[in-house]
Amino acid sequence: MKTNAIVGVVAAVFGVMVGSQLPRGVVSAPISITTFRIKVPFNQWAEGFDSKEADQMHKANDLRPLFRGVHINDPTKVVVIHQSKPGSVERLLTENRKMIEAGGHIMRTTQTTNWLYE
Repeated sequence: MKTNAIVGVVAAVFGVMVGSQLPRGVVSAPISITTFRIKVPFNQWAEGFDSKEADQMHKANDLRPLFRGVHINDPTKVVVIHQSKPGSVERLLTENRKMIEAGGHIMRTTQTTNWLYE
């Protein structure tokens, strides 16, 4: 239940940011919001997420990372926002599960929702 609230808050904040800060059309494709837990320090997880290998995986799956962050009060909770087509994040996670888990991502905690900007 708490994860759903986090996803809702992140989506609302992102919507306000996009609606008030960016010109219409900058983020016109659907976005995905993914939350999960990690078992390593955030900066260690982020190194993997920001790596050239991860960049190649994102490009191969037509994903454009927009934001990644760690919960203010719980350093094991992470949120990632991608510009992506529905299903792209799930496909990337499934096809690269072992490598992603090796980076500290706890897969069973993953929740992804898809959003449109209109």
